Amino acid sequence: MKKLGLILLLLSYCPVFSYAQQFPELNGKTLEDQVVVLPEDAKGKFTLIGLSYSKKAEEYLRSWFDPVFDKFILKRGMFDDMYDVNIFFVPMFTGAKKVSFDKAFKEVKQKTDKRLYSRVLFYKGEMKTYKESLGMTEKEMPYFFLLDPDGNIVASYKGRFKERYFEEIEEILDRANE
Repeated sequence: MKKLGLILLLLSYCPVFSYAQQFPELNGKTLEDQVVVLPEDAKGKFTLIGLSYSKKAEEYLRSWFDPVFDKFILKRGMFDDMYDVNIFFVPMFTGAKKVSFDKAFKEVKQKTDKRLYSRVLFYKGEMKTYKESLGMTEKEMPYFFLLDPDGNIVASYKGRFKERYFEEIEEILDRANE
């Protein structure tokens, strides 16, 4: 009887069903002038989304460009071709920054490799939904979210790129491919 009580106690700390948070809807425009609605338009495969809503965060966001580009777009690593992942980098224009949306869009388009045009998604709108539901409280940091094929958040990161982030992402993708 003691064993049954211990098992029940342990199970109460290890939920059988875990809740995966759905990524909130985000509408944006790619550098190809295509409207994309996340997570809906990305469903069906894993998706990595990087969000930033300040100039400082954009600097850190850029630290992800080359590693993500090499691994998931160019697929330069030995086993990188086995990863089929949607990628979106999303500068967010909210509040007073909305007025600079068009100018920034044009500048970024001129400076960006055309192979990234479909992966850079400009957002203009409110920020409250994302701050509250995604915990995006540090304005100077970019936030990255790995979504499963159903649009549920399975991992999140913030700040500059770190190799260990990719190791964790690869583990998640490898488990899903087993």
